[in-house]
Amino acid sequence: MDLVEQALQEKLPEVAVSFFVVFSRFECAMKRIGIYALGDDKGVEADWNRLASDLGQRFLDEVIASGIAPILIGKPPKKQVKLADGTLGWRDMGAVQNSTDLFLAIRRARNNLIHGGKYQDDGSGYANLVAGAERNDALLGQAMAVLRLALESRPDLRNCYFKY
Repeated sequence: MDLVEQALQEKLPEVAVSFFVVFSRFECAMKRIGIYALGDDKGVEADWNRLASDLGQRFLDEVIASGIAPILIGKPPKKQVKLADGTLGWRDMGAVQNSTDLFLAIRRARNNLIHGGKYQDDGSGYANLVAGAERNDALLGQAMAVLRLALESRPDLRNCYFKY
C-alpha cells in the first residue's frame, strides 16, 4: 500500500481532505499569477499578505456581510504553542480585524490541520477530533468559503485556479 492509500485509510472527514486540496491549489494559483515572495531560504512562497492588501478592507467587509465565516472571523483558529511544562497546547487568537488577519486565520487552520494533530485515530479506524476541537469542520468549511469568494473577487486567480 502506498503512502497516499495509507493516509486516506485514516478516513479524515471529507471537509479536511477537501480543504487540503482547495488550499494547495489556491496557493499554487497565487504563485502562478505572481502573488509570491521570496522566503527566508530564498524559496518562493505564496504572498498571502500581498493578496490581503490587494483585496483590502472591502473584502473583509464583504465576507462579514455575506455571513460565510462568522466563526473564522469572531473566534479564529487557535495557535499551537509549547506550554511551560513542555507539552503542546493551544492559545486563543483575537478576532479578525482586517483582511491580513483573515488570511492568517485561514493559514492557521491549514497549519493546525496539517501539523497540529487536530484529528486522530481513536482505534475505531476513523479519524476523530481531538478533545476541544469541535469547531474544526466549521472552520475549514468557512475558510473554503472565503477562498471561493477570493476567487470570485480576483478573475486572474480564479482562471489560474481552474486552468491547472
